[in-house]
Amino acid sequence: MANYFALIFFTCIFNSNPINAQKPLTKNIHSFGAKGDGKTNDTEAFVNAAAFFNERGGNGTLLIPKGVYIVGKQTFSNGDISRGAYMGVHILDFKNISSLVLQGENGSVIKYEDHLKLGSFDPVTGEIFNGNNPAAPMVKYAGDIGNCISLTKCNKITLKNLVLNGNNKLIHFGGRYDDQGIQLQHVGIFIRDSRSIFIDRVTASYFGLDGIELMNAPSVLKDDIHISNSAFEYNCRQGLSWVGGNFLIAKNCKFNHSGKGAYFSPPGAGVDIEAEVGPVTNGQFNSCEFIDNTGCGMVTGGGKASDCQFNNCLFWGTSNWSVWVTMPRFTFTGCNIYGSIVHGYNADNDVDATRYINCIFEDKPYKGQEPYGKFLIECDGPRRILFDSCTFIPHLKHLAWLNTNNAQSGEEKATMRNCRFILPKKDGNNTPVNFTLINFINNRTEFTNQ
Repeated sequence: MANYFALIFFTCIFNSNPINAQKPLTKNIHSFGAKGDGKTNDTEAFVNAAAFFNERGGNGTLLIPKGVYIVGKQTFSNGDISRGAYMGVHILDFKNISSLVLQGENGSVIKYEDHLKLGSFDPVTGEIFNGNNPAAPMVKYAGDIGNCISLTKCNKITLKNLVLNGNNKLIHFGGRYDDQGIQLQHVGIFIRDSRSIFIDRVTASYFGLDGIELMNAPSVLKDDIHISNSAFEYNCRQGLSWVGGNFLIAKNCKFNHSGKGAYFSPPGAGVDIEAEVGPVTNGQFNSCEFIDNTGCGMVTGGGKASDCQFNNCLFWGTSNWSVWVTMPRFTFTGCNIYGSIVHGYNADNDVDATRYINCIFEDKPYKGQEPYGKFLIECDGPRRILFDSCTFIPHLKHLAWLNTNNAQSGEEKATMRNCRFILPKKDGNNTPVNFTLINFINNRTEFTNQ
């Protein structure tokens, strides 16, 4: 009897989970037929490469050597109203895999071909259609390009040393789709319900929607998303849309010039933290840039978001606020903020309060363009907001509009502590300040000749 159970035991070991038992495998994208010559459309090669690794459950490396890989294909519905007018494909669509490395070289570029269609189009004629209901757009008019790299229910994925170019300057934009511009999928890196994702030295720019979108459902597990040394610029909607998940760390990344490419879809932020599919918590942005976005540099939207830190970051609002915070436990430490900040969380306790520590606020022009706003601070009513050891340097703008009229006690008032105000020495009152019901502690003022 003992030998019988031993036989069953060893049989189960050697016959269970054959995918995970495979040795790691390295494949070159050229082995799937890709040319990388900047002329040939290599969509099929990338689609087949993704299918290959999906079939084996990941466990390997996909090499993308130096070259320009043209991608992007759409099929026209030709009057079939059961589908979108123009349907694109996801180029690298990974699902339910683990332990995959997507490795490029210096000069590895995945670029979308010219004149793909994004927006609303007539499903019979293919012409631009401007009559789609923006509040409830009909799918039959949709022109969809698809995402470049898509990760769904994946684990332990590494993306490094790649340039993803959405080519939005040469997208053929149609009519509006949704009440906020054109909200159809064309994202550089789309992450859904995936964990332990490591992105390094990746550029995802000029996409019709976002450079990167993170959409993880609520979980007791840590998402463990790491993004470093990467750039998400000139995308039509956002550099980063974070609509669900936890424990994201971004270091030395650029979330700049959203909505400054060929098209603008709101919010047009550098980073939009908007909890649409579940809470957004525990974000950390270190030495990152949020510059010259059509919307805010960083904005919090609806849902539940909390516990985000911005350390040694640069915010430069040219056509909108530099920072827009309405959620609890957002802290900014050692940041340079050029332009105006707005709002702040109306906190019931000090832990939940918005905090600015050792930050510099200045109306410093960006490439000759004056920063946005009338005041360096435009915070009307947030309780317990804290400015600690900050420096304020207004040149042409007013200094601050800061009040806590809704405070019921001294502890609930906004606090400005150990701060330094460097004001231009001018005739008359050219730097108006509105401080109403705040705690003003150990601050000092200096005047300079400009």
